[in-house]
Amino acid sequence: YWTYGGAIDQKFTSSLLGGTEVTRRNLTVPFIGSGVQHEADWTEQLARTYLFWTPSPLLAIRAEYQYERLRRGDQFSNGVPRLDTHRVPLGLTFFHPSGFSTMLTATYFHQEGKFDQVTGAPSRSGSDDFWTVDAGIRYRLPDRYGFITIGATNLFDQKFKFFESDRNNPTIQPKRTVFGSITLALP
Repeated sequence: YWTYGGAIDQKFTSSLLGGTEVTRRNLTVPFIGSGVQHEADWTEQLARTYLFWTPSPLLAIRAEYQYERLRRGDQFSNGVPRLDTHRVPLGLTFFHPSGFSTMLTATYFHQEGKFDQVTGAPSRSGSDDFWTVDAGIRYRLPDRYGFITIGATNLFDQKFKFFESDRNNPTIQPKRTVFGSITLALP
């Protein structure tokens, strides 16, 4: 495979910064068909742009746009010959001087693609548009030794049709998920 990329980050004011990044990956993927090894050409493109604003020490606002484009060879597509995904996360975080903070992120998704079905059946096209909401409460331990977090992803248990391009690192949960975590930073 070959990977190409570039990024630019810019601090516009002391409280406003943004950036953009673009990557492209060209892959030659080996597969076995009819007992013989073949190769398929795949292309993956990712683009992201973001804007972060801290209007006060107590508040942080973020807006992002993410685009993912997959093109996989017809002879071996691993289920998805074509996929385009748009994500628009909008987030708000409030920080209290006591060490508590609350986070809320609403993310719009639009995905469309061409999906392979059972061997021998024709591919089908599909798409979906939906929003998910994630929320959490965090406590910063004294002397910055870490965090205790309680949160929920897909808070309103939104139903959707979504193909996860990286099955080992899912970006959204298909059902409401409540979690807790402890993060320690030792001196």
